[in-house]
Amino acid sequence: MWQQIQLNKRKSLFLIILMAIILVLVGASIAILYFGTEYIIEGISIAVGIWLIMLLVSYFQGDKIVLSISYAVKISETDNPKLYNIVEEMTIASGLPKIPEIYIVDEKAPAAFKGKIINCPHCKNEIGF
Repeated sequence: MWQQIQLNKRKSLFLIILMAIILVLVGASIAILYFGTEYIIEGISIAVGIWLIMLLVSYFQGDKIVLSISYAVKISETDNPKLYNIVEEMTIASGLPKIPEIYIVDEKAPAAFKGKIINCPHCKNEIGF
């Protein structure tokens, strides 16, 4: 599992660097095409500025953006005690210091974490694990 985490971190870093390179190339190309080679530094500077803004927004606000786009609703213990209890037990079992925030997305499409879906004839919803 730790190898997968390290691999994901390396892939994320690669994508961040790739995005920076693409933006720098686009900024330099636009500067050269529209303003001439003497403005290449300005084009690259603007591209790097845009990249930094995108990087900071995605790092600090990315989760909030995704939750708002998917119309996620934050759940408290009083809203869904059974779900809250399950998450609380998993938090204790995994040794996390606090219970993570719980959100529910009302969507008919299968969730990304569902690996197998069981259609239960007497269940209200499908079960995924």
